[in-house]
Amino acid sequence: MAKYIVTTSALRIRSGPGTTYSIIGMLYKNNTVQGNELNGDWVHITTAENLTGWSHRAYLELVDETTPPPASETTYRVDASTLNLRQGPGLTYAVIGSLKQGEILEGLAVSGDNQWAQIRKSNGVSGWCSLKYLTKVTPPPPPTPADVQMTVSADTLNVRSGPSEGYPVVGQVKRGEVVIYLNATPDWKWVNIKTGSNATGWASSRYLNESTELFASPEDFPATGLQRALSGTIPMRQEPNATSAVVAPMNFNRVVKVNSISPDGKWKHCTNAWGESGWYPIERLAKLGDVVIQQSQEEFPWLPIAYAEFGTREIPGAQHNPRIVEYLFSTDLAQKYTSLPDETDWCASFVNWCIKKASLPVTNSAVVQPWRSWGKASSPPKRGAVTTFLWDDGWAHVSLYLGDVGNYIICLGGNQSDAVWISVYHKKYVTSYRVY
Repeated sequence: MAKYIVTTSALRIRSGPGTTYSIIGMLYKNNTVQGNELNGDWVHITTAENLTGWSHRAYLELVDETTPPPASETTYRVDASTLNLRQGPGLTYAVIGSLKQGEILEGLAVSGDNQWAQIRKSNGVSGWCSLKYLTKVTPPPPPTPADVQMTVSADTLNVRSGPSEGYPVVGQVKRGEVVIYLNATPDWKWVNIKTGSNATGWASSRYLNESTELFASPEDFPATGLQRALSGTIPMRQEPNATSAVVAPMNFNRVVKVNSISPDGKWKHCTNAWGESGWYPIERLAKLGDVVIQQSQEEFPWLPIAYAEFGTREIPGAQHNPRIVEYLFSTDLAQKYTSLPDETDWCASFVNWCIKKASLPVTNSAVVQPWRSWGKASSPPKRGAVTTFLWDDGWAHVSLYLGDVGNYIICLGGNQSDAVWISVYHKKYVTSYRVY
C-alpha cells in the first residue's frame, strides 16, 4: 500500500469515489493513511483506526517510505508562488504534491542534467521539483529546547546592527527562513535574532512570526485547570480519538479549563469560554500554573472583583446577559442609550466597572484609548495592571495583567472569547501598563 499524508486542514472520507457519496469520517492536516486503489481523482484509503473510504487525491500527498538519503548540507527556498512536487526528475512524472513560496526544503540529490532537485519537506515527504524555482539558502541552526523560532514573512528583511532604521544593514534574511529569537526592545518593534549563519542583528518584528505549532512539556501532561492550546490546526473533539466529531476549532494560545484525562492518558477533557466541552491531545495543552489563580492578598483591589466575575459570558441570540449590560452602563454609555445588547464591545466597560466597584477613579469610557493615560505607568508591569493592546487590524483591547509566559502575557478581562475569561496575548501588541 502507498502511504499518504493529508495536506489540508480538514478532508472528508466518503463511502465512494465522488462527492455524491455520503461522508463517513474526517481527516485532518498531517494525518497519514494507506491508499490501495485509485479511481480518477479519488483514493481508497485506510486510516490508522482501520476506517476505510474514499478521499480526494488533491489533498493527499504521497509519502516516500523508502529509506531516506542521509541528511545533506543543502537547503533550498521555494521562489515560485506554487511549485509542483513530482515522483521523478521530469515533467512526465506524476504530480504528488505542491510547494509554497518561501517554503524551506532539504536537498537530497540533483538530476544528471542539473535541472531537477530531489528534496524532502519538513513533514518527511520527498519528491522532485524544478531547480529553476529554488534558491540555495543557509540552513537554520538546530534549535535547542529553549529556543524560540521565528519565520520571516517578508520577501527580503534587512538585519541591522541596532534596533532602528538608523543603524546600518549588516545582512538580510529571506521569506521562509527560520531565525532564532534572542530578545526584543520593550515596545517589541525590533527583535534581536540569530540567523542560519549564526550572525546576529536586529530586524523589524512586523515581519517575523513565532511558531504556532508547539508541544507541551511532559511534566504538564498530568496537570488540570486552566491551560493554553499549543496548536491552531487541531480541533476539540467529541470523544478522545482523532476521528471523533469536531466540537469546536481551537486557536493557538486559546485558554480552556481542563477537568479530566482519558483512561489511555492521551487526551484531556476541557471547556472553553463559550461553554463548549470536548477532548484535546494531551501533548498540545500547556498549564498556565499558579499565575492564573487568585491570590489571598492582591495588591490592587479591582483584581479580586474581576476574578469574582470569571465565566460571565454573552447569551447567544436575542437575549442579553444583564450583568454585561451592567458593565456597559457603568460608563458614559448610560447617558447615551436606554438599552444595549451584550454583543457591544465591552472590554473597557468591564475594566471600568471593576475599578469603580473598588471606589477608585475611572475613565467612565467604554473605549480603550482613555485607559492608556489613566493612573500612572507600571514598568515593569505589576500584577493587576490595566493593560492596553493594539492589534494589527487597528482594533484595540484592554485587560488586567496577571503574568508572563515566554513572549506572551496572561490577562484576565472582559469580552475575551465573549466572556470574562483568561487569555494569552503577545507582548508586541501591548501599548501601555497602568496602575493607580
